Parts: sequence; C-alpha cells; structure tokens
Amino acid sequence: MLLCIIAAAVVIAFFMRLAGGANGTEITVSVDGETFGTYSLFTDKTIDVENEFGHNRIIIKGGSAYMESADCPDKYCMTYKPISKANENIICLPHRLVVRVSGAEGEIDAVTQ
Repeated sequence: MLLCIIAAAVVIAFFMRLAGGANGTEITVSVDGETFGTYSLFTDKTIDVENEFGHNRIIIKGGSAYMESADCPDKYCMTYKPISKANENIICLPHRLVVRVSGAEGEIDAVTQ
C-alpha cells in the first residue's frame, strides 16, 4: 500500500513537472521584504546585492535566473536550478533575499470596462 502511494506521488510529480507553468517575463529581487529591483528575463544581466546581511550575485541569462554566488554559510541558495516559470523562487534565508519570477507571458493583469 505504501509503495503504491509513493509510486502515485512520483507519477503526479513527474506530470506536474512536465506540464510546468507559464514562462515569466521578469524577476523581482527583495531583501528583508523590501523590493531591491525588478529585472527583465529577456536581457542578460548580473545583479550584485550587497547589504548588511551579506552579498549575493544573481545571473539572468537566456531567459532564466540563477544564484551564481553567495557568502552565506550554507550556500543552499546556489543549489536551486535556474528559474524561469511564473511564481518560481530562489530564497537565501541568511541574507533575507528572495528572487521571484513574475509576469507570465500572455497573463492578463487587469480587465477594464
């Protein structure tokens, strides 16, 4: 029974991963809840975030973003795969930094009458 549940979870996770989400158009970098900057995923760029919590280097390349370097003790944020889909995140807890993809292509922001 447990093996069936695990197998079902793996299959569901596989199809969710395969389906993915909509590609995002930008990332927003926040530090301690405050927006540091918003950057297009269509322009290759290096973003250095230096503050009282530490230093992070974010790379935007080929429509995705990833954490190239961080001086936090565990460097867990550097193990995230590159992000490009709407609502994907990279989080560095020691530096209170969040990188979030937003602005899905084809997404409707508002409807007016």
